[in-house]
Amino acid sequence: MLVFGHTGITLGIFWFAEEKLGFRFDYRLAVIAALLPDIIDKPLGMIILPLSNGRIIGHTLLFSMILLLIAFRYRNFLIVPLASLIHLIQDEMWLEPETLFWPLLGSFPKEDYGGLEEYVGMIASEYTPSFSHTFVFEVVGLVILLAFFRRKYFTDR
Repeated sequence: MLVFGHTGITLGIFWFAEEKLGFRFDYRLAVIAALLPDIIDKPLGMIILPLSNGRIIGHTLLFSMILLLIAFRYRNFLIVPLASLIHLIQDEMWLEPETLFWPLLGSFPKEDYGGLEEYVGMIASEYTPSFSHTFVFEVVGLVILLAFFRRKYFTDR
């Protein structure tokens, strides 16, 4: 889970849209929605279901489309499917078409993680300073979050 990457980059996109296009967003909802696929899938796919896969239902286009249908009814909810789609882009879900297009291409793939300890070790290695995809996204997201909070809460506008 890219906590800073998902929240910071998604928040940055909505912040840009607010500043340049005049749209108004509930940033609290944006932060929760940016993590929603992982909030659903990590416990469900890694603990509850025997898939050892943290990318299942919330990482599908079907899930995002259902959220979009709900947003047609509740306009203030539109930020949720948009943030969910941004999450899928950041996770490069096009590289996992069985999950992205579920159920059209069959069931979710079972990952070969050696359990929770190995998964935690894998995540920890991604946060080791390097030019890995994860580490760079996390740094960029953290910088955006810091800039956002500085601008919104610590400067006079």
